[in-house]
Amino acid sequence: MGSKLLLAGLLALIAAFGGAVTENVSAESSYRVVVGFEEGTSGRYRTAGEGEHLHTYDSLNAVAMKMNREQIIEMQKKPEVAWVEFDQRVSVAAERETWGYEATEPSKARSWGLTGEGVNIAVIDTGVAKDHPDLNVRGGVNTIEGSTGWADDNGHGTHVAGVLNAQPNNRGTVGIAPDADLYAVKALNKDGDGWESEIIAGIEWAFKKDVDIINLSLTTCSSSIPMKKTLEKAEEKGVLVVAASGNKTPCNGRYLPDVMYPARYDSVVGTGAVNDEFQRAAFSYGGNSLDVVAPGTGVYSTYVDAKTGVNGYEYLNGTSMAAPFVSGVFALNREAYPHYTVQQLRKEVRDRAKDLGPKGKDKDFGHGLVQAPVNPFKDVSSGRWYYEPVRKLYVDGTVTGFRNATFRPDGKISRQDVVTMLGRTLNLEEKDSNTGFPDVQENSYSAGYISAAVEKGFINGFPDGTFAPRKNITRGDMAVMLDRAFQFPEAGRSYFSDVNGRYYTEAINAAAKAGVLSGYRDGTYQPSEPVSRAELAKALYESKEYSSR
Repeated sequence: MGSKLLLAGLLALIAAFGGAVTENVSAESSYRVVVGFEEGTSGRYRTAGEGEHLHTYDSLNAVAMKMNREQIIEMQKKPEVAWVEFDQRVSVAAERETWGYEATEPSKARSWGLTGEGVNIAVIDTGVAKDHPDLNVRGGVNTIEGSTGWADDNGHGTHVAGVLNAQPNNRGTVGIAPDADLYAVKALNKDGDGWESEIIAGIEWAFKKDVDIINLSLTTCSSSIPMKKTLEKAEEKGVLVVAASGNKTPCNGRYLPDVMYPARYDSVVGTGAVNDEFQRAAFSYGGNSLDVVAPGTGVYSTYVDAKTGVNGYEYLNGTSMAAPFVSGVFALNREAYPHYTVQQLRKEVRDRAKDLGPKGKDKDFGHGLVQAPVNPFKDVSSGRWYYEPVRKLYVDGTVTGFRNATFRPDGKISRQDVVTMLGRTLNLEEKDSNTGFPDVQENSYSAGYISAAVEKGFINGFPDGTFAPRKNITRGDMAVMLDRAFQFPEAGRSYFSDVNGRYYTEAINAAAKAGVLSGYRDGTYQPSEPVSRAELAKALYESKEYSSR
């Protein structure tokens, strides 16, 4: 069962925005509140003397406090105060039962080397078992009042972390994004309880760590100004927030018609759960605000026993378990499309989701079952003659695409791009950016590789001393570069009717004999024609294969 943000009963005693405290609130009792100040308010109000200060939220211009009734009433009267809300209680619970990760098809992303590398994810939960052998956590923080250390003394946070980040080490299980950098935020105690103010403090800490994704496997029945504003701030900062849609717990005695909060906020990706028959899990909240679904029953992941502290593995159910699947898929997409905005990433995941139930978006499944990205290029489809070469070179770091997630296989390629890709293929050390060519700028991205290639004797310029870096490379010049770099043996004969007696003749024939280059059906090679990006990728791939034999 996923984590639940349960309201402290005090919420019913105050209006949603700046309402007056009722007489039912005891004057002697101390209550936790979050106070938002008007923009431009002097800093002295941020640490007002009334009550006990708990947290300061710079991005909200707000503070969390402990106050009695009279202090709350006086605080509401201040012209500098925009709103006062009671803090909300947080808790989690989970049931045990099984199936795997393949429903989201991470293996397709793995074949392109997509593992979440370079992506930072914060898991705001009960902490994470920092010494679990199947997890690699970069660091963490504890935002619980009067508590220190972010180790997990419940088990819930460790289970969520494993769905995301369990390592491929031949033990236990493998997470959706094992190479992502994971940060643990302990905001819920050993019973899975906590306060919304401590969740917000954890989110602000995650901002300072420049995280890309925040996973919230927790829910509440009601909206709140501080949480809504914090999550809107996350979206503004380019941080993706994924939250569980909630397990079907009654709120104030009734079931909700939509997903719970914070999943219901527009700035958050609301995630429901399905079972191994791809039906909505009986416990999973749905509704108009549901974005996607993910596996949520019998999920096997890392775990720590709360009583003994022993690390291990466990099967758990809940929308809490579904949320990290989605966070992991977003991490793979963030790696594949590093220039995408939050909105573009959300559209990518939504469009790729496997439709379940009625056609299109619906209340049970949202846009469908979340799926890992197939490959980072929208114009490189399986079955094309260049698919495997482009895939292999992408995994090796030789080729990259464009900001719009395309490779442009039919596009022409410049001489400087060819040298750059050749340098990456051969792991050349980038040399002094002074190449000796007057038309190659020292601050050019290709200058270091051009210098290294000149030193190795792979390239030279034109008779006038220039290199013409932006000029499209011809098929003949490509053959010369490849032959010098990979040193193909002499062919001893001519393979093409239009290749004879020119500077590129021996190189073209040697590369043809090595199986690196091929011509056209009419027996020609057409050495003066420009090279496409797909042709270069295949030639580089075949050259690497030849050199490894």
